[in-house]
Amino acid sequence: MASILTDEEILSMINNGDFLLSDEDFGLNSGSDSLGEGDSADDDCDQNNIVEQNIANQSPASLTETDLASPQISRENNYNWSTCRPQVIDIPFSETPGLKIFPKGNDPIDYFNLFVTNTFWEFLVEEANSYAVEVFLNSDRSNSRISTWKNTDVVEMKKFIALLFHTGTIRVNRLEDYWKTNELFNFHIFRSTMSRNRFMLLLRVLHFCKNPGQNDNPTSRLHKIDKMTNYFNKTMEELYQPSKNLSIDESMVLFRGRLMFRQYIKNKRHKYGIKLYMMTESWGLVHRVLIYSGEGTGTSEELSHTEYVVEKLMEGYYYKGHSIYMDNYYNSVKLAHYLLEKQTYCTGTLRANRKNNPKAINDKKLKKGETICQYTEKGVGVVKWKDRRDVIAISSEHSHDLVNITNRKGIIKSKPLSIIKYNEYMSGIDRQDQMLSYYPCERKTLRWYKKLGIHFIQILLLNSYLLYNKNVKKISFYDYRLKIISTILNSGENNITKRQPTNNNALHFSKKVPKNKNNKIMYKRCKLCSSKGVRKMTSFYCSMCEDEPGFCLDCFEEFHRSI
Repeated sequence: MASILTDEEILSMINNGDFLLSDEDFGLNSGSDSLGEGDSADDDCDQNNIVEQNIANQSPASLTETDLASPQISRENNYNWSTCRPQVIDIPFSETPGLKIFPKGNDPIDYFNLFVTNTFWEFLVEEANSYAVEVFLNSDRSNSRISTWKNTDVVEMKKFIALLFHTGTIRVNRLEDYWKTNELFNFHIFRSTMSRNRFMLLLRVLHFCKNPGQNDNPTSRLHKIDKMTNYFNKTMEELYQPSKNLSIDESMVLFRGRLMFRQYIKNKRHKYGIKLYMMTESWGLVHRVLIYSGEGTGTSEELSHTEYVVEKLMEGYYYKGHSIYMDNYYNSVKLAHYLLEKQTYCTGTLRANRKNNPKAINDKKLKKGETICQYTEKGVGVVKWKDRRDVIAISSEHSHDLVNITNRKGIIKSKPLSIIKYNEYMSGIDRQDQMLSYYPCERKTLRWYKKLGIHFIQILLLNSYLLYNKNVKKISFYDYRLKIISTILNSGENNITKRQPTNNNALHFSKKVPKNKNNKIMYKRCKLCSSKGVRKMTSFYCSMCEDEPGFCLDCFEEFHRSI
């Protein structure tokens, strides 16, 4: 039997360049991973540190299979894996969570106005009026609804959105049914607020971005909704400071029409639709949203798609000590180290086929309730735990020690601490999906960008409700929505449908040049382009201007804005 080496003998071997240490040199049985009789976990970790130091002092070329085959430490894919968790410095959380700006009052409408500001309403009004002109210019029928268009304003836009919210409270199959006087329907609030045709017209011209001109070539597939996304993210960043624990996951907006970046996710409530990446808190508050726009987008030379998503969602929140919880779609050993360099923890499940996973974790066969874990020198740990099936998790913050917890049925069960924390903080997106599913106001016939725009407004409504509950008092989401709707509809301001237009643009409409007897269109020269020295022919003219001059689509609004 080989003798146990003393510290002096080990140091002598190191100085002489003899680095090949066997299990027998440490007094361990080479065929067993378990601790022998009289051994302790601390002794085991001390021996690992000796081997770790020896390997660290060697160049990669001098490492042998004997070094890498040690049962206590291994080197794979540029990471040193050890069965003992190293001592690392905790990253303190340096922010104070909560509202940065408080509302003027403590009523539900005050919290709603904090998120949906006058600037937002003016943006909706401007885009709707601009798009209405474009819709009219492209309309072939003089008896269509758009031919009676009068410019909208903030008062009417608020009432329109309030009625749209109320369609989620009272669900009927067709929008026209809300204006019926039949005893089976008879919703007086809709008829007294605005006419059915006016509501349908506002829904038709609801828009969130000016369409590109003939010579414009938008680079983003999401240019029709980018302004709404930016407004949401900027508003949340200005109003609220997130807490330490955040989660990142996907949400789906139902859409089954033709769309290049439509997705299918089998375990979501809406399996087909537009995928949103969200950063939320465990109680449902949404902080930041990123829209998936199809394969080939959302990547860079240094980062994969999932790493790019995490990078964009966390932009501005690094170096503050946040803890991010993610599922196996995002997590990897590389990402955990990348976030740790930016003083950000991450925890979550991990796919077995991820690059850089320790081989010992993937290959180990476990019985139910058993675990195996390994750590890198930076403190990133990977654990495999056998429950009903194998569960692999990764964490740069929590240990993988087994902890007893009581489940919903009152049964005490042992789970790794990292998985317990993951289950605790990973429910944010599911909660917001659940809350929004109670009172949906999107319609099947809407274009994709309108569905997304309305969805963003509903998330703002939900965020205001969650903060109202946290800062004022707890009420149901149903009661909160009704208070918002009632306050807007009963504000005492005049309805837009009963007033005269206040802008001269509403009196000027372009018409298409009629065809001659040979069924050919007699084009006119654009008046505005001509004043700039450009000869451009168009098939549209203004019937209200003197001499009925021609205007191309891009020039009509610009000319009438200046008069």
